[in-house]
Amino acid sequence: MKRAENQPTSELVLYAGIYCKIYAVADAWTLLPQHSHEHSHLSFIVQGKVRVWSGDKCLGDFTAPAVVKIEARTFHKFLTLCDDVAIACIHNADHADEGEPVIAAEHQLEMED
Repeated sequence: MKRAENQPTSELVLYAGIYCKIYAVADAWTLLPQHSHEHSHLSFIVQGKVRVWSGDKCLGDFTAPAVVKIEARTFHKFLTLCDDVAIACIHNADHADEGEPVIAAEHQLEMED
């Protein structure tokens, strides 16, 4: 795999006890790498189509609008299946550490060959 040319842009909103980070991904076949959080959360597919994994299990392809439930301490990743994808990760702000949800592990952004 090679490093993605166009890195996602993101916007963070913290309001009313809700942490929401919206990622805009320009290119198809961009892999948002595996990572895990200490608490369960939702990932809302706002625009486009993605393939989602939880651990080694493929949860399937999700086309916007769609919500994906992510269990606590479960590694998960997203592969964009089209250009111009937007994903909103939604967490309970009470579970954030210094403004960010606790991430157990995280890898670099890549594109599929």
